This record gives sequence, C-alpha cells and structure tokens, in this order.
Amino acid sequence: MKTGTHWANSIRLNGLLTVMLLLLTACGGGTDSGTTGNNNNGGGIATSSGRLLLLDPTRNNAETPISGLQYLRAGNVSGADGSFSAPSNNLVLHLGSNTQLPVLGKANLTQHDIAAALCSGNADVNACTYQARKNLERFFLSLDNDRNPANGIQLGVNASSLNLAWTISPDQFETALAQQLSVYGQTPAALFQPSLGINSEAPQAEQNSISSPVPFADIFRVARPMREYFCKDASYDENGWVTTPPSTSCIIRTFLLDSALQGQVPNGRYSVLYEGNGKLEYSGYAKIVSSAPGRDEIDITLPAKLDSVATNNRIGLRIVSGTVKNIRIVMPGGICEGKPYTRVDSAANCPAGQYRSFEDTLRNDRNAIVFNPDYLNFLKDFRVVRMMNLMEASPSYLTCAQTEPGKPNSFIRDANGNLIFDQTCMTQEFRWDQRSKLTDAVWGASGNIARLERYGRGVPLEVQVELANQLNAHPWFNIPHNASETYIREFARYVEAHLKTGLKAHVEYSNETWNGIFWAYYYVLKKGEELASPTDEQAWNWRGVNFYAKQASKVFQIWEDEFGGTQRLIRILATYQNDANRTERMLAYSDTRQYVDAIATGGYFYACWRNDDAKLPACNDSNKIPQPLVNATSVDDIFAALDNPSDPFGLEGLKNQFTKQAAVAQKYGKALYAYEGGQHLTIGGEIATDRRQNMMDLLHAANRDPRMGERYQRLLEMWKAAGGQTFVLFSVPHTFSQYGSFGIKESLNQPRSSAPKYDAAMKFQESQGKCWWSGC
Repeated sequence: MKTGTHWANSIRLNGLLTVMLLLLTACGGGTDSGTTGNNNNGGGIATSSGRLLLLDPTRNNAETPISGLQYLRAGNVSGADGSFSAPSNNLVLHLGSNTQLPVLGKANLTQHDIAAALCSGNADVNACTYQARKNLERFFLSLDNDRNPANGIQLGVNASSLNLAWTISPDQFETALAQQLSVYGQTPAALFQPSLGINSEAPQAEQNSISSPVPFADIFRVARPMREYFCKDASYDENGWVTTPPSTSCIIRTFLLDSALQGQVPNGRYSVLYEGNGKLEYSGYAKIVSSAPGRDEIDITLPAKLDSVATNNRIGLRIVSGTVKNIRIVMPGGICEGKPYTRVDSAANCPAGQYRSFEDTLRNDRNAIVFNPDYLNFLKDFRVVRMMNLMEASPSYLTCAQTEPGKPNSFIRDANGNLIFDQTCMTQEFRWDQRSKLTDAVWGASGNIARLERYGRGVPLEVQVELANQLNAHPWFNIPHNASETYIREFARYVEAHLKTGLKAHVEYSNETWNGIFWAYYYVLKKGEELASPTDEQAWNWRGVNFYAKQASKVFQIWEDEFGGTQRLIRILATYQNDANRTERMLAYSDTRQYVDAIATGGYFYACWRNDDAKLPACNDSNKIPQPLVNATSVDDIFAALDNPSDPFGLEGLKNQFTKQAAVAQKYGKALYAYEGGQHLTIGGEIATDRRQNMMDLLHAANRDPRMGERYQRLLEMWKAAGGQTFVLFSVPHTFSQYGSFGIKESLNQPRSSAPKYDAAMKFQESQGKCWWSGC
C-alpha cells in the first residue's frame, strides 16, 4: 500500500470522483456506530454505512451533505443526504487507476477524516492534514452544482474530469483547480471573506538587488526609465520615449526584472510590440526568437537561483538603430472573460468565445489596464489594499537635500558634515499635473533618478482605482503631504466617479509624519510654525502634530465635499504606535475629531537593538534585556528577544501599545486600524563589518522560520482582542535584503507552505471566516 505524499500526489478522479470517497471510509480507524455486522468465514457479508458530510467553513462548520460522490468501483454514489452503504466494513477503495486504500466505514465521514487518511505516514502530519482539509473544502464548495452549500453539496459533472493532488499547499491547489475549471467558465470557491489588508510596493524597487512583484501583463511598464542610462546628449519626449537615435557614442537602453527568480513572471514566449523604425536587442534573461517590423518574440527564462558573480541578472533592452516608442513586452497567454485572477495559455482553456489574449488587448491599446493575474490572485485574499508605496507617496527626507550636479545620490554637506537642504524645495506644492499618467513610458524609477523626480510618480490613479475594482477590495489612498488643494480635489473627484459602488475609499493624509526618515516629517514641522510661537514652548513642541491634524481635517473635508457625504469614505488619522498621547492630542486639537472615522497605528514587533542607547532607556537595563538583538548568534536568540515580556518593542510590549491606543480610540468613538504591521527585524545601528552579513542572514532566517508564522498568528489575535479592526500587513511579496525582510512572501508564487508569515495570515482569516467587527 502506498502511503503519505507518495500516493496522495498520484490521485485522480475517475467517474464521478472515485478520488474522494476512496478515502471516504478510510479515515476513522477502528469501528463506530456506522459499521454493522461482522466479516466472517461463514460467507456472511457485512455492511458499512454512514453519511458523507462537509463541515462548511463558510457557514460556521455547518454539517453539509455531499451527494453524487462515487466511492466504489461498482459505481455506488453518495445519496442526497450524503448517505452511503457498501458491502464489508473493510473496503479496498480504488483511487485513480492504480492506487488502493483499505478503509473502515464510519457514521459521519468529513473532510477531517479524509485529510487524516491522505496524510497517514506524512513526516509532518499536522501541516499535511491542515492543507489537505483546506484543499478538500475548496474542492467540494467549488464543484457544488449551484454554488449554494446551504442546500447541500451536489457534485457537478465536471468533478469527474479533474486531476488534482490533495496534500500540496492550499494556494498551489487553488491555482491548479482554477486552471482546470477555467475551461468550464468556473472559478474556485473562496473559503473565507477577507478581513485583513495588505500594503503595496512601488512599481519598481529602488535597489537592483530587490525583486518586487510585477503588477502588469505588460512587463515593460516596470522597466527602468531610459533616461537613467542615457548618454548626456540624448533627448526624450514628455512621456519618456527617446527621440534621439543611438550612435557609437550614445547607447540607449533600459533594464527590467532586476534579480528576479522563477515565479515572479511566467517563463515562456513573450511578444514585444513597438512603434517606430528602430531595432531592439535583448540580453540577460531574454533571448530573441524572431523579429519583424513592430513585433519581436523573445524567450524569457528566469533562474531558480541568482548567479552571484553575473552582471546580467535581469532583462536588458537596447535600441540599436533608429527610434522606438510605445514598447510593450507582453507575457504569454491571456485570461478568460471575467476571470482576471487566472492566466491561461490559449483559447482552448476558456469556454468558446471567452478568451482574451494579452497581446491582442495591448496591441490595440497600450494604455489598457491589464494586470498580471498572479498579482491579482495574491491580492484577492485581502479586504483592503493600501496604495501608499504603489503611489510613491512617501518620499525620503533626502528628497530636498542638495546634491552634486548629475549625481542624485551624492549629497552636499556643510563644514560640520550636516546635509544642506533646499528650503524652497522643502515646502513646495505637489501639483495635479505632476502626477503619473497612463501615457508615461514606464511607472516608477530606481535610485538612479533624483528623488524629487520620482516622488508621486508611481502607478497612475486610474490604475489604482481599477485595481480596487477588479479585486472588489477597498482602496486606501495616501494623499501626498504637500499636495495642492487642486490635487486633493481632483483626486477625490476621480475616485468618487470611478470607484465601484459598495467599495469605500480609505483616505489618509501623508504617511508617518512622526518619522524623521521622511520628507513629510520636516514639512509638517515647518508648516506648523504658522500655528505656534517659539515662546509658547508647549505649542511649539507640538506644532508638527497640530499641523498634521489640521491639514488632515482639510483633506477629509474636501473628500466629503466631492463625495457628497461620508457614506463611501473612511477618514483615517495616523499615529505613532508607541505614543497614545500623540493620538489624543490630535483628536483633541481644534475640531479634528469631527472629521475622523478611524485612528491608524502601526503594528510592528521587534526587540531592543542594544543596551547602551541613550534615547531608549527601557533597553538599557541588562537584567530586563539580557541579550539585545546585536548580541544574537542564533535564530533562537532572535525569538527569545521577540518573546521577552520586558522588551518594550517585543510582542508583549506591542500588546500594551495596542491597549493604550484602543483606549484613546474608544474614548473618542473612533475605530482602531493598523496602517502597517508585522515583524520589523532590521539592523538597528552600527555593527562590525565582519558581523553584518551574518546578522542579516540570521534576521532573514528568522523570517523563514515556522516560529515566525506562530508570532504572526499571535500578533493578529492580540490585535483582535484589543478591539482593533482593519489590520494592514506590510507588505506584498518581495525579496529580503539588507533593508529588511518585509515581504510577506519572497515572490508572488512562493508556496504558502514555505512562507510562514503569509500562511499565518491566511490561517487567521480562515479561522475568522469574515470580519469580526460590526459594520464591516
């Protein structure tokens, strides 16, 4: 007999699903009231009978009969009430063509029993059983004829055509199921209504060493702006397309998919569409297959592992002659009409007439908003998407620091080594006509472009709203700290007119204005001088906080005006997680509380970095903080620090912060949100060069450790217990780096089973079923 994953992965559904009840009677072990008679040598035939039930996770585990499931080679099927009756209480059920499983009858057979049988002998029985159970639940709910489990599960005829493995990661199972159901015009059923949110990332990572998710079917949208690599004499038009032909002294090129690994985008044949009389050349991950005027075909193959000594861990594109514009690099395949979460290879994968080719769509309209299905598929399991990074709406404090001409990262300092800031830059407005546009050659930029040029020029507003509409998720917008009134009003006006009915615009003014690493911190301090005099020490000390509260109120009033009320708005006032006093001061300032619906705090946990930081006296008691992070030599040390109840930044410390913030929110009758949250393990200061890489490796390893998933589940349970509502995790999948391990996964298609933070978030949502607060 085959056991565990060896046979589980070979299961096939025959007839009306010989696959499942194959296991059906297989699970309980021993006997129970559902088994009658005795199997004896006298020729008497015993009967095994019972009912097949789904404990429906979408209806508080209601017992739901499953009918139409074949469980014997002879063709018996479960009845309308889920009943079955089969000869002998020691059956050999036939799974697929050559897999057999002895089983015993049971009165009530559920997905729990089947999953236990599937995972018998597995090295990690608990993990395997959970995954198999979730996969079975999704299968039964998806194959129900009328998609209404309240009247029982009646398996449809399509069940007999599917070929699935039952013990793989639930997200992999869902993908396989989606691919196989697409030809029938069906999609997998959801196992929960999302209750968590997720933060987006910039369309392009600033650092070439970081690989970010690709949101679009046209992957050229996240190519580096060509002006990053121009010769000085080249020129380009208002949309960023080169108007100067290349020459031996003027190379014109761009790069994309820096440091990308398998799974970031599909491997395969990509179409390159363009206009102009020029010719393109490719390098790195891309190889030319064929070329014709206006259209090339290239093969893109991403590696499983980066070559540490190679310089071409990316796709290079070079214009070798003439001029070229409106470039599109289109991923293979397309979608079935109305099914944007699943990429299919061809029309054969869709019902007749429903195939929508990516190439055909983008050939006809380069500015059509066509998302990467894998990107949508990841985001669909979240209730709220915070657009802040996708908007490029939170610029660094270095944005207005003076730099050497032509060197955006070479800063000028005074005689004392202090940065010199351009004060005119520091207080300038951000205008509506400066926003990113659909017609731009690309969206976003790397660190090679001056910060001021890329600020606010991430993904266009039209794309953000369409993303929310396709996901049916609430968008969370961050209005730039220095946005002009026209910008604020036009932004609100567009959202009101185009956001799908039923979705609420979550609106936050700026991002982390308390944090000195951002331009917004200095901006609100400077603008706050209008509200206070240096002679009034208290007012002066709180000038930035007061300006933030006042300007946020103004932003909210403009949105309320454009929306004609607040029914479709959530107006969010952000605060610092470790300063409930700040929260109260903002709500008590002027009439701020009149325009606020929710307070948003951070929800990060980490640990004291060292014992000798004058700014953090709570970390300096070595009796309470016996081993700060800087002294960690193992992953065990890191988790010990996170779990230390005396650490003000550990999980217990964060719990106390939640309690304090919740008390203020409750006092003023406001909801409590978390705008960002999760682990925040970063190198917190100077560290010996020979230890830096080792410390970074430890922090990354901690993020990959199953124990990190346990901490995330604890975090979310603490949040719920404190009375918190929407918790927006930070952030969408991207690779870990020297700057942190903030991706909830390391790539879009990393299996949930190897991504403990993501797995924990999904388990939490699965356990909740839906939002836990009223009015959700």
